[in-house]
Amino acid sequence: MILVAVADAAPVPWKNGGGVTRELLRLPADAGADDWTLRISVADIDADGPFSPFPGIARWFAVLSGAGVRLRWPAREQLVHAGDAPLHYDGADAPDCTMIDGRTRDLNVMVRQRHATADVTLASVGDEMSPAHAPGVGFFALRPLVLHGAGETPVALPALSLAWCETPPDRRRPARAWRVEDARDNAAAQAHTVPGYWIRLMPAQP
Repeated sequence: MILVAVADAAPVPWKNGGGVTRELLRLPADAGADDWTLRISVADIDADGPFSPFPGIARWFAVLSGAGVRLRWPAREQLVHAGDAPLHYDGADAPDCTMIDGRTRDLNVMVRQRHATADVTLASVGDEMSPAHAPGVGFFALRPLVLHGAGETPVALPALSLAWCETPPDRRRPARAWRVEDARDNAAAQAHTVPGYWIRLMPAQP
């Protein structure tokens, strides 16, 4: 299992100067800019401006902290706040982004559609996610949590960290469901009503 914290990921400034991105995961790990299947990152948006277009890429976008953003496409607009379900849209249709009240920190999940698809959902403490038939599963933690089912023993997840398991489950026995619980004496539990996000990579649709 891979466990990476946002604080340990190097910030990469955007070309337009509007923010920075911290890449947490890229699959395959040695993929270049144009041949990865999955990319998970956290971005700090510091200024209004357009998102970059990613043709052929499905995107999921969630606000982790800050007042949120207003995303505008030619025919619609969407307000996205912290705690909302991840917004799924076509990466080729890059929206204009306006901050509602100052900088935000955001989770981005991108999947190359000819290779795979994904499911990114809000989590609740105590709910479960089955890794069955998924070539990769993960959890992004907003606060300190304990992850059950990813290994023989529970795994402690720091706040703002990604746990990821790329190896498919052993087909000879049923896959164990993943489940999260709050860490003991977690003072941050009240800061985020949402504990984090499930991320499930799946084969491309025929």
